[in-house]
Amino acid sequence: MKKNILILLLLMLIGTTTLSALTIKMGSLFPEGSAWDVTLKKMAREWSDLTNGKVRMKIYPGGIAGEESDMIRKMRIGQLDAAVLTNVGMTDIVTDSLIFSLPFLVQDEEELDFVVKELLPRFDDQFREKGFEVLIWSKSGWINFFSNSQIMTPEDLLKTRMAVSPNNPEMMEAFKALGFKIIPLGMNDTLMGLQSGMIDTFYSIPMAAAAFQWFALAPNLNPIDVTPVIGGIVISERAWQRIPDEYHAELKASMASVQREFVNETDRLNQEALRIMKDNGLQVMSPGENMEEVWRSFFKDSYSALVGENKLISEETYNEMNQQLDSFRANK
Repeated sequence: MKKNILILLLLMLIGTTTLSALTIKMGSLFPEGSAWDVTLKKMAREWSDLTNGKVRMKIYPGGIAGEESDMIRKMRIGQLDAAVLTNVGMTDIVTDSLIFSLPFLVQDEEELDFVVKELLPRFDDQFREKGFEVLIWSKSGWINFFSNSQIMTPEDLLKTRMAVSPNNPEMMEAFKALGFKIIPLGMNDTLMGLQSGMIDTFYSIPMAAAAFQWFALAPNLNPIDVTPVIGGIVISERAWQRIPDEYHAELKASMASVQREFVNETDRLNQEALRIMKDNGLQVMSPGENMEEVWRSFFKDSYSALVGENKLISEETYNEMNQQLDSFRANK
């Protein structure tokens, strides 16, 4: 009899342990089976191992959990716990993070690494104030202009009709302020816009231009980098606080390998995309000497539409970014 009671108690204990495991539901736009999706699943296994099975992660890939705005809304109401976001999603939560996407403000990879490191504490605190914990920040490459005509100068670009995401109204206003002909088109409508002649120009990272076959109808690439694409993985503060404090530091530390794999895979795919597009007719233009400075000077006028009181980016953040960049460039 005593033996049976002991077995029953053990079974009850095992059942309680299993039921008490916390499941973190994470949304992702990455296609199921892609290298990024594989990395997320590896992360899920690591979280389970580090917490002895007390924290599990369920990945919803390929947009099953909705677009970025949907995932953010679901995190706020508790239907989702975490999400992989692009710069658009990060800006939806903390508008100041758009500072990384100002055209031609950050000039190269070294500058990007420096300012991200210097400004991370500010942004991490702002995300917490909004109810989110940033697990990692990640880079996804650099945006370039693609067109069906050669675009060497900003004046060339002004003559074209350019697609801009309607989910980015502030960026649309900034382009309009400079005199650009803007056509609001989402990612799924860009190819149709090119085919119909509604647009003849778009901006994108190389792997997206190749994956969606946009480059076939806009086969001229200006190689001057416009702006980096910065995203991240965030978890709602509600879900983060449900994870025992003793695991927080170790779980965050484990994200470093995820970040490296994201960046390495993105770099590989962007390089491969450029190779494939060149093999299939993409023409990479050769802008003249000092042309980068011409582009920077021209686009600087657009900042006033985005920076200042009651605008997306605060003067404080903008000034700090410029101070950090000036310091870095002076010590190069």
